Amino acid sequence: MRLIIFVLALLYSVNSGAAGVNPADYGIDTLADPIALQLSAKAAADSSLGAHPMLDSPYIISDLQSPHKYISQTSDFYLLLSLCLILGLIRYMDTRYFGNLWRAFWNPTLSNRQLKDQLQGAGLPNFLMNIFFAFAGGAYMYYVVRFFTPGRSGIVPPSLLIIMLIVGTGFIYVIKYSAVRFSGWAFRLEGITEHYLFNVFLINKILAITLIPFIIILAFADHNLARQIVAISFLTSGVLLLNRYIRSWQVFGSFFQYSKFHFFMYLCASELLPLAVLMKMLVKGLMFY
Repeated sequence: MRLIIFVLALLYSVNSGAAGVNPADYGIDTLADPIALQLSAKAAADSSLGAHPMLDSPYIISDLQSPHKYISQTSDFYLLLSLCLILGLIRYMDTRYFGNLWRAFWNPTLSNRQLKDQLQGAGLPNFLMNIFFAFAGGAYMYYVVRFFTPGRSGIVPPSLLIIMLIVGTGFIYVIKYSAVRFSGWAFRLEGITEHYLFNVFLINKILAITLIPFIIILAFADHNLARQIVAISFLTSGVLLLNRYIRSWQVFGSFFQYSKFHFFMYLCASELLPLAVLMKMLVKGLMFY
């Protein structure tokens, strides 16, 4: 009973106190209308935005933002890192190897046998440079074809395509090396075939080193810059391959001097056809598979 009386007295005191509140005692003439306040704030905001110099323009600018599709380039990064590591490892293992390599390239007739013996005597760096060429050649072909076919619809992962190209490039030159070696042994032309293979793999090593800057730029550059890089890389590769064919003609010129058609057929069978097969496999992997 006492609790009920206490609650009733408390409610009565609160109601009587609230009813006796006078806004004028606190310096407030009238209570503000919330709707009027909202309209006033909106009008002030519109007036401020309308007076802004960046928005006070009679022209209407509309732009559609194209969606940015996320493309993982983790495999590209590790591939380029592997290329740089292999090249740096070879350079660290034998500092004189690269000097002899460039000397043999620029001076094909100056102390040729001595330079060839020095390069072939460095067994491990020479072997690693051949592996490096397979890496660089496969990566370069992948990025060039990716440039010309940006809207790929294949389901083969890019990392798997790169591995297939690297393995394919290495397999082609292993078969070529074995076939030329066997032909030299069968026809007793070991000296000529050895000199020919030396020139072929010498140009391959120089080409692999030359392609490294192009591969790095093609992996991460935009389309406009990549177009110029592709053109320059084509010109550089063409000059080096032409140099290799000229050296091949100097070796086999005595055999094909009466029939240049046979030399052309040899180039198509040993040089152009394997690369065409690799490019076909890459295009199918990018577009169809």
